[in-house]
This record gives sequence, C-alpha cells and structure tokens, in this order.
Amino acid sequence: QEEIPDYFTPLTPDERTELKERLRATVRATRDALVLSDREDGEGNGLTRRDQSVDDGPISSPQRTLVLGSGVPKQFMHMHHMKTGGTSLDGLIHCALSRQSDVKGDSVNYSRMSECGSGVRSCMGKLAKELDASVVDNVFFDKDETSFDPADVEIADLNVCKTSEAEVMSYCASLHAVRTFGWNEVDKVTVIRHPVERAWSMYRFSLQRCYDCKEMKEVLRKVADGTFAARRHPKLGEGGKEKEKFVYSPNDSCAVQLIGHQATNLLSSVELYNVANDVRFPREKEIADEAVRNLREVFTWIGLTDRIQESIDGMRTVFPFLSENLNDAAALFGDALKKNGEKVDGSFSLPDGYIDEKGCPFEHRNAGKEPTCGTKEMDEETIFLINKLTARDMAVYKAAVERFELQQAVLKEFWDGSL
Repeated sequence: QEEIPDYFTPLTPDERTELKERLRATVRATRDALVLSDREDGEGNGLTRRDQSVDDGPISSPQRTLVLGSGVPKQFMHMHHMKTGGTSLDGLIHCALSRQSDVKGDSVNYSRMSECGSGVRSCMGKLAKELDASVVDNVFFDKDETSFDPADVEIADLNVCKTSEAEVMSYCASLHAVRTFGWNEVDKVTVIRHPVERAWSMYRFSLQRCYDCKEMKEVLRKVADGTFAARRHPKLGEGGKEKEKFVYSPNDSCAVQLIGHQATNLLSSVELYNVANDVRFPREKEIADEAVRNLREVFTWIGLTDRIQESIDGMRTVFPFLSENLNDAAALFGDALKKNGEKVDGSFSLPDGYIDEKGCPFEHRNAGKEPTCGTKEMDEETIFLINKLTARDMAVYKAAVERFELQQAVLKEFWDGSL
C-alpha cells in the first residue's frame, strides 16, 4: 500500500501560547457580556441589548448572554459538517431560539444555507443577479468580465436568501459561502469528527440512497478513480453536463462527502475550493494548510464528535443562551463570576419571575444506521481507502484535538475562578 501523506503541522510553543490567550479573551468576552447584562438601571431592571439602540447598547455581544438581542442581525452561526453531530447541535440551537421567544417576547430570525439540494448555488445565482453580474465556478464577474469578491461589496441591503436579516444561521456549506454572504466576522461554532468514523457514518446513512448497497471499498475505489456516479445523477455533473473525470461537483454530496469534506468546508479561498473535489489532489497540502489555519483562527469555539458532551458544555459556557436550563445557568454563572471577582446579583437580564419550563437538553439526532446490506464492518483496505481520500481531514481532526485541549484548559480556569 502507498504511504498516506500527513499534512498536519503541530503548533509551536509560541503559537500554542498565542492561541490559548485568544481563547482566554473569548471566554472573558462572555464574562464581560454577562456582567453587563446583570447591570441594573435606576428601576432595578437589567440592561440588555434590546433596551438600547444598535449603536450604543451596553452589550455588544448579546449572543454571549442568556438573552439574545432583538433585531440585531448576525449574532451567531453554526457550520454544519454532515455526520459530525451537526444535526443534533442544530436541534439544540432551534430549541434555544424557540425558548428565546418566551424570554423576550419576540422571535429570533433564523435562516440556513446548504450545498445539499443546490441551496448555495441558487443563492449565489440570486446574488449575482442582484449585483448585475455572473457567477461561474463560484467566481463572480462584472459586466466587463472582471472577477470580483462579493465580500468586498456592500450587500447588506440586498438580503439575498435572508442572509442580511438573519440573527442566527446554520451553514452546511464552505467558509467561502460564509464570506460571500457577509458572515465571516460572526461568532462561529463547528464540530469536527475523526475522518474514518465520519466516512463510515456517511456510508451507513446513505447506503441505499447513494451507494445502492454496494460494498464500501467498491464505492471508495470508484470515487478515487473518478468513475463514481450516484443513483440520482448517473454520469452527470454541474448543470447536467457530462462530468469531468476525477472532478466532482460540490452538489454531488454522495461523492464529495467521502473526499476530505470537513477540510473543504473550512476553505475560504474560492481558488482552492474549486479544486477541492478533484481526486487527483493537485493542491492538497495548500488545502490542508488553509483549512487548519481557518479552524484555528476563524471559529469562536469548536467541538469534537467523539467528545460531544464536553463540546456542548463548552459551547454553553461561551454562548449561555444554549444552556439546558436558563435559571440553573444563571445560578452557575453567578457563582463562577463571583469566583472571578465580579459583583453580580445573578439575574442576567432574565425577566422577573421567569421560570424556564421548556428546557433544552442536548439530544442525539440523525444517528447512523446499522447496515442491512453492503459492508457490515470495515476491513484494512476500506480504512486505507478512506484515509487516502481524507488525508486533509485527518490534519483538520488533529488540529481540532489540539485546539480542544486548550479550550478545556481555559474553561477550567473560568469555572474555578482563575481566569
């Protein structure tokens, strides 16, 4: 067997220190937002973002408190990689947003965008039309056929696919799409999974819909040699055209979900994104490097599928509105902030007499299915083929584990009062 390249480069000691300080700053920002939400006005009412104008409110990050802001777009987003626990996290987010309507008397504007079903392609087409431009292979061109980046254009007033008015979003898409629609600076979370486990889960979940009950190694061989065709779109690629051998369309989810898909989602460069589904892997090291860099620098907080409960606990610390019970969370945060030397009474802008009767437990959804046909257990060849197709995802996973341990250390500092 050929040797699988290792694209992961660990952080240097100085880089570890720098990342840990950034993570500390992240948790301190949540601490500061909570303290501000606990401030009182002259009548004993908690000051919240919804009591102030968008420009001068005391809470610049309402998503870091128990009560989200009202009418404040782009507060929080989840990047969803399929078969990582993302559907379960989306379920928690939905519950938390539904609960907010009880807390503050109005609903939270939520939207989502997904490459599955051509959602991203459709929204990019709508944006191009609004800009009187064209879009080819995710690159935008003006009337003079000069390429440009929509991220450099003011598009907020266009509100394409509700991306300007949404307060919370879930993107089952790449960071390139996130950038295009103006969400690059928003607080982000994501969950990363070991690539072998994720591919195995994807295969079992889509065994009949995508893979026609074929053995997993047979599917992987065809993906690797560029001859795989899903049952839904045999031999067809973008726009119904005969697809180029070795190159899969981003919308061909049955194939691309098995080709380093987590790293693909973490790409912000359209140039790299457009070659990410070429199984000849012409720029794999560059793709891995950019994906790892973005995982380390762009996301507010991350989780690991194989440590999912710890991951959710961490996200609930940084984003308290996701807490299982808001009253219990207020008490816990009050105690932690006092340990950190803050003077708080623990109301955190919850309405007087509010009791969280809804609750938002984290529930596992959309779990992988036990195979009734095809491969029942992975052998060495199957695992080798997965590793060959997902080498860049292994780099992302190793970087996620590295960052996760630093996150856990910072959370411990917060809860024991040493932050």
